Amino acid sequence: MSATGGILLATAVADLRRAGLLTGVLTGGAAGLAASAEPPEGASFAGAGLDSRRLAPGQLFVALLGENVDGRAFAAAAVAAGHWVLTREWDGGGAEPLVGSPAPASAGVLLSNDPDAALAALAAAHRRRLTALTVVGITGTNGKTTTKDFVRAALAGAGPVTATAGNLNNRLGVPLTLLGLDAGLRFAVIEMGASAVGDIARLAGLARPEVGIITNASPAHLAEFGSLDGIIQGKGELLDALPPDGIAVLNADSPGFDRWLARARCPVVSVGRHGGDHRWTWRAGEADGPAELVLDGRSWPVPLPGEHNAANLAAAILAARAAGADDEAIARGLAGFQGSPHRAVLLRIGGRLVLDDAYNANPGSMAAAARAVAALPGGGCAVAVLGAMAELGPDSVEIHRQTGRQVAAAGVQVLVAVGENARGLREGFDAAGGTGHYCASVEEAAALLAGITAPGDRLLVKGSRSAGMERLLALLETSFG
Repeated sequence: MSATGGILLATAVADLRRAGLLTGVLTGGAAGLAASAEPPEGASFAGAGLDSRRLAPGQLFVALLGENVDGRAFAAAAVAAGHWVLTREWDGGGAEPLVGSPAPASAGVLLSNDPDAALAALAAAHRRRLTALTVVGITGTNGKTTTKDFVRAALAGAGPVTATAGNLNNRLGVPLTLLGLDAGLRFAVIEMGASAVGDIARLAGLARPEVGIITNASPAHLAEFGSLDGIIQGKGELLDALPPDGIAVLNADSPGFDRWLARARCPVVSVGRHGGDHRWTWRAGEADGPAELVLDGRSWPVPLPGEHNAANLAAAILAARAAGADDEAIARGLAGFQGSPHRAVLLRIGGRLVLDDAYNANPGSMAAAARAVAALPGGGCAVAVLGAMAELGPDSVEIHRQTGRQVAAAGVQVLVAVGENARGLREGFDAAGGTGHYCASVEEAAALLAGITAPGDRLLVKGSRSAGMERLLALLETSFG
């Protein structure tokens, strides 16, 4: 670490050389960029980013070759703005070489034969040096981001804490998060997502968590995982990264719990409504008041609606305890809880109570959200406005039908399926005795909802990221008048 808390370029260069991932260094000066054996003494960077338009002062620009954009095209501008850049050495692929580009003395370039691997290597090395930091790693099919938000809030009462921003939980997001950690932190909460077996092993290997949470396992990303069995296997990779003196927090009510319990090489804290060492109960809120979680004889307000969020909060409290926080500190921290946009956010639009859970969806989370909207206080109709779920593989249509039946069983009275791939939701809902509608677009859905709902009704808005259901919310502001 530098005196200002950043990462010394000399340290980064040494890390990349040890990993065999550094092919050159270019440093800035009056004549522009030029090859150099070492970066200037004392030069450092603080964090990293992938978008040259959004770099904070002092951040490293990681210029990757993406599917649609070649980040190297923006490297010269980043250097001219005073940033260090990590990129692939030039190969004559159409972009101008950087040598000779205008560059202040504070800027430079790290050249690598594999910038993706170099980013991971830098993140892993930085994490290893943060020996006073306690990392809580979180994975699971549903509830990762909400549980992350709960854990971050719970630990805030015990010391300086940071957490994954948004859902930067993949092969690029986790290294970027790790490179943003500084020595003044006591805790870091790292969310890890996966699309296939092996993903969590790689991410957890970088993050090196002391405490791990697996929220649950249910069908999602089936096109890559292949089956629920593959999902259970993939999520369980988090356990392999925990040290012998670490702690795993496992959902005893989830499929795969017994396999995870057998796989863990460290102490396990099991939690569940129906099983586990720590049993919890839940009471839905009255009027606009919060629901209540009772865990180990203590009551905790649940700031988000739905029984599934009580489960997320229970796991978060136990993980915060495992990380070293006591209950009083946890309560102080949770009092300042702030959730993430479009994740179980309650809105009032045109006299209707709207549960905005539009960020993403899979079968398990959609059924849980349906139960949540049906349990909201008020005597109006429970209406689910649902977009399609992505990445469900060849059985997608039947899975949508099954989910439609589960939504009906949850107590939802009216379903509006939005988008061609969501037709199966209506088919399953109708087959279960519900009243279903189909709309080709969110615009059509907004117009329909203005006619079939009334003040006092409770609405759920949810769908996969690709469905763009958050666009409906702005339309409802107009259509509900």
